[in-house]
Amino acid sequence: MQIEAISALAASSAAILGVPAALVVGFRQARAAREAAEHAAQAASGQWRNNNRRDAAVAFIMAVEQALELAREIRPAQTALDLEPGKLLRRELRKALAVVQLEGPLSIAQQAEGVQKAVDKTLATVMAEHRRIAPTLALRAAAEQGNETALALQRRLNGRNASTTRIDRQLWRDVVQAGVLTPRQTSMLARRHHATLEGRLTGGRPRVPFGQLYQSHREALGKFITVVRDHLDTPLGMPPRARQRGHARPQSRPDNAVQSFE
Repeated sequence: MQIEAISALAASSAAILGVPAALVVGFRQARAAREAAEHAAQAASGQWRNNNRRDAAVAFIMAVEQALELAREIRPAQTALDLEPGKLLRRELRKALAVVQLEGPLSIAQQAEGVQKAVDKTLATVMAEHRRIAPTLALRAAAEQGNETALALQRRLNGRNASTTRIDRQLWRDVVQAGVLTPRQTSMLARRHHATLEGRLTGGRPRVPFGQLYQSHREALGKFITVVRDHLDTPLGMPPRARQRGHARPQSRPDNAVQSFE
């Protein structure tokens, strides 16, 4: 009887000692599963964020490309153009920048700010210059088509004594009535002519050639693309210091000081 009691007690003691071991194993498995789930969630969140940043960067790059190409089309134009697409593109460029600033990170946003500021200023300047010469272009086109009123005004503006001769108001009114120029265009052309008579038109500050500006903006856009690529190519979860050690390229500063020919 004593042998049976001792055996039962030994069996029950072994069972009691086995319970904590099972609990420890279970806790470890649960913790590993929780950490794996947290890591997967973090990776998914990081991937989602990078996808948003990639989409924002692509939209910004496309807006910059369109703005640059439109500026290149407007710059040498010899006929009056509708500048409304330029206004829309400037707004789209600002919207694209806002998304990049919202999505971050700071390094990408700062680079985008420099590119947007320089490209927007160049496009605005090109549009302003075209707006200024649009009356002259419209007058030239009408004169080439044989419009007598346009020819008469063009002769007066381009004659030998153009810089000292005032043009009769009636000739300005005739140009408007003939539909050659709008009242606003006529006013702009008349003011410019009067400024020439008074000697107020000067050459102004030296301008950076448009081709040089265009190339500068292209280079700034290339730096932005490099910064975006470096960020997106970094393994998810890698700390910033490790990213800097892993890439030999120096961090590009924002191109806020890009020259302008304004």
